[in-house]
Amino acid sequence: MINIIIHGCNGKVGQVISGLAKEDDSINIVAGIDVVDNGNNDYPVYTNIDECDVEADVVIDFSIAKAVDKLIDFFFFF
Repeated sequence: MINIIIHGCNGKVGQVISGLAKEDDSINIVAGIDVVDNGNNDYPVYTNIDECDVEADVVIDFSIAKAVDKLIDFFFFF
């Protein structure tokens, strides 16, 4: 099973991927990152990536361009 964090999880594409993951037993979304947590997800959503302490195999980024710098900084200092 692949554990995934979705960066930009509450956007259109992030929500599509969340829905597809529910139908695929080989994918597990363990957390989401988004500036807004609307409470509609089956996984914890963090409004700041620095608060996310969940381990994952991969991060998929569907955020806006200005949010990418923070994501890069997070992994550069990880």
